[in-house]
Amino acid sequence: MGGTQQNVLHFLMLVSCIFAFLTPAAGQIRLAGSGSTWCSGRVEIYHSGSWGTVCDDDWDLNDANVVCRRLGCGTPVSATASAHFGQGSGEIWLDNVACSGSESSITECGHNGFGTHNCGHGEDAGVVCLGAHIRLSGPGSTRCSGRVEIYHSSAWGTVCDDDWDLNDAKVVCRQLGCGTAVEATSSARFGQGTGQIWLDNVACSGSESSLPECGHNGFGKHNCNHGEDAGVVCSGLIRLSGSTQCSGRVEIYHSSDWGTICDDGWDLNDAEVVCRYLDCGTALRATSAVFGEGSGQIWLDDVACSGNESSLIECGHNGFGKHNCNHGEDAGVICSVSLPKPSISVNEGQVSWGQNISITCSISSEFLDGTFTLKKTSSNFSQTETGSRSATFNIHRVDFSHDGLYQCQYEKHISSNTFSSPLSDSVRISVTVSKPNISISPAGEVTWGQNIGITCSISSQTLGGTFILMKTSDSFNRTQNSNTNSAYFNIPEVDFDDEGSYQCQYQESGPSHEFNSTLSDSVRLSVTVRLQRPSISLTSPNAGLVWGPEGAQITRGYSFVITCSINSTFSSGHFILSFSGSNLTEPAVNNSASFSFPVAEYEHQGNYSCVYEVTVSTRTFRSAETAPITVIIKLSLMPLVSSVSVVILLLLLLLLLAVWLILRRRQQHKQPAALIQTQMVVQVGNDYTWGDNEGDEDVYVNVDLHQKIKGEAAGVDGDWSDDYEEPVNDDDRDFKETDPGDYYRCPKEACMFVDNHREDDDEEKTSDAEDIFENVSPLSPVY
Repeated sequence: MGGTQQNVLHFLMLVSCIFAFLTPAAGQIRLAGSGSTWCSGRVEIYHSGSWGTVCDDDWDLNDANVVCRRLGCGTPVSATASAHFGQGSGEIWLDNVACSGSESSITECGHNGFGTHNCGHGEDAGVVCLGAHIRLSGPGSTRCSGRVEIYHSSAWGTVCDDDWDLNDAKVVCRQLGCGTAVEATSSARFGQGTGQIWLDNVACSGSESSLPECGHNGFGKHNCNHGEDAGVVCSGLIRLSGSTQCSGRVEIYHSSDWGTICDDGWDLNDAEVVCRYLDCGTALRATSAVFGEGSGQIWLDDVACSGNESSLIECGHNGFGKHNCNHGEDAGVICSVSLPKPSISVNEGQVSWGQNISITCSISSEFLDGTFTLKKTSSNFSQTETGSRSATFNIHRVDFSHDGLYQCQYEKHISSNTFSSPLSDSVRISVTVSKPNISISPAGEVTWGQNIGITCSISSQTLGGTFILMKTSDSFNRTQNSNTNSAYFNIPEVDFDDEGSYQCQYQESGPSHEFNSTLSDSVRLSVTVRLQRPSISLTSPNAGLVWGPEGAQITRGYSFVITCSINSTFSSGHFILSFSGSNLTEPAVNNSASFSFPVAEYEHQGNYSCVYEVTVSTRTFRSAETAPITVIIKLSLMPLVSSVSVVILLLLLLLLLAVWLILRRRQQHKQPAALIQTQMVVQVGNDYTWGDNEGDEDVYVNVDLHQKIKGEAAGVDGDWSDDYEEPVNDDDRDFKETDPGDYYRCPKEACMFVDNHREDDDEEKTSDAEDIFENVSPLSPVY
């Protein structure tokens, strides 16, 4: 009967503890902040349901010593101030802390009282413990067993196992607050590290406070590789099995084996040492065979702790392996720290209606036979999955009822008791319809005044929603309800106001609110005015136009007209006539314009083409250019014929004149010599001197041959005529007397001389139209 009552009492205590350990215990300490580690960081304490910091007023190494020892981090290296690890938030719980260094908790030290301070978070206190420079890592490692790594020169590195022994391991275990060394491991038993190998040939006596104080080759000096990484297993190693991280059957590591503790004399003081050692807060209960039976060794019995010890092996006991128990008496604990808060993630935060999604819940530690529960905050939706560290929840073909916030919780069932973790953070699932498709017809640039249509559609199977067509650049918005998966929007007689980019959206009403799809891609509506190519024609009202292979030939001086015309609904434009780099503009009248040229000149020669230009709603449009007409300006034939005729007549006159001259010359040659009067210079015996020029003698003989030639021409020897005029002044002349015989000889010689002289002149001056006449006086006898 007494046993039954005791079991009932134990059960009631367990139920009351389930609610108590969901929050951290008052006075619990943690190290946090930027760059913080297990054994260094901003000091924070839990009080009145929230975490708060400690002010650095009077903060020193004695205060830091209590924190480091409480956390199992060895002795303090420094007590930091001025928010060395960053500023905290929320409450500042303690100020003017005054520890002697022997207290088991910082709350036992002197201080102003919780929440009483004159500080800001810029004065948050922190610690750097000796354990901050050493850690145990690798596969299978725990807080007090693993591959030894030290921090040096801003990097973590391993220790080589050359000469590695228990003395070296003792220093590591003591530095980490893990009791004495049980084993010094080698050959990378806890896996190979990476990066630097800082120490080799370590030689500790076992009394050193830290590993770098021992003898070694120097940092970074070694002849090893990571296959020789050293490790430790410390005697103070404790774990909780069969439950959670902070509740379960107590087991300790000794002589290279795990073993349990007998429940004889097991009480809350013993449980307090275990919970503090595991950083699980304070003890809520010391249990007996609640978490199942262990196996192997039972290492301790009749454990007697005061509650202030740093490790269980420091408490009184019978000795390792000395007991009178069985595994039905295995001791356990329930600590105040609850199961760890799970993490939650979703493969896609925003999903389309009908899509499959998955949500994963996980915890940081491994437990057996736990249950993950996925809950929706706004409804009674709940799904469960079992798993040791994680579970995945698949939701197929989501609809609008799945939209909302989700959280995870982990639960552990032990001996009909359920331990639950806090709820995870929340993730949101937003259910939308699929992105609509959009198309425009006709595609591309459309003509002003044309009708166009825009089609919006979705691939989702949901029906009965509303399609919204919107324009990105203004407030244009049209809606259309549809019982199908598409809607057609007609825009008649488009103008420039309709230009722009358009998008579609699909809207569906859900249980609690409207669900909108994402916007579709955009389509652009571009409006233009299309003008036909104008026509061009050429006329000449006074028949001065002749079409030839090279173009239109216009007679110079004649008028011609170029007409441009177009077939267009936009009749308010104007035509531009381009030729030879010049432009002429005429407004369109009845879709045409005429360009008149009253007198064709050579500067009008060239290529002519037309362009039609019109302005619609402040925008100007221009047609394509017509094919050019080539205009050639030619000379009139009548002036040319007249000019040619005049030239011919002149040539004929010149020819007649030349013939007349030739005939006249020939006639002159045939006339008697008596008709030719010649004045000859005949050399005679007389010397005639002019003026004062001595030696220049000109001999002149005046001979009148007229009678003699005339007589000879008649065939009668007549007398010479005495029609002789005496010189006016004989003193001006000097005559030489000749005999009569010379008289008759001289005429003959003179005639011969004249004939010869005329023959030479004819040869040298045939082109000369003048005749050479020589005046010959009759030869008077010399008296």
